[in-house]
Amino acid sequence: MDRRRLLRLSGTALAAAVAGCGGDGADTDQPADGGDATPTPADESATDAPTLSPTPEATPTATPTPTDGDDTAATATPTPTASLTPTATPTPTATPRQAAQVVAVADGELAFAPDAFEIATDETVVWVWASNGHNVRPETTPSGSGFSGTAGDDGDVYDEGHELSVTFETPGEYEYYCAPHQGVGMTGSFTVTE
Repeated sequence: MDRRRLLRLSGTALAAAVAGCGGDGADTDQPADGGDATPTPADESATDAPTLSPTPEATPTATPTPTDGDDTAATATPTPTASLTPTATPTPTATPRQAAQVVAVADGELAFAPDAFEIATDETVVWVWASNGHNVRPETTPSGSGFSGTAGDDGDVYDEGHELSVTFETPGEYEYYCAPHQGVGMTGSFTVTE
């Protein structure tokens, strides 16, 4: 067998193999477009290799596969990641004491209700805001008392739902007021007994 004929036959086998990659289920002896699988060189004496004209279906293409560096194909499915959610750190607190006295702050009128009461040492008073724009400011306190009322100064006010809880350890007479409404009589007093 001469070299040209061998090359032509090899080219035919190659064309048939490439045509079979088209995936159309056709017979592998025929190209996907139904044409002749045997290449015909323009001038048999001028060429050593057959000339093939590939068809679009017969040209295999490679699609690059993304990798993650270890030659393992990456998946298209997103992997859930853990999100860091801040968690509240428990703060050591004293066991809440039962309120010996609850005082309503401006519940229907500009007043503390009750406006006068008596408690024993180590008992707790809770002021509960029933409307907006009020505070609790101490006017007189016994020596050694740390009672300072609501945080801030006379201009700092609090709104409905706010609560101020204080446990009193120093016996004596206490007087207090709401700074924005002291002029209209929003005052209160209490006694802490031993």
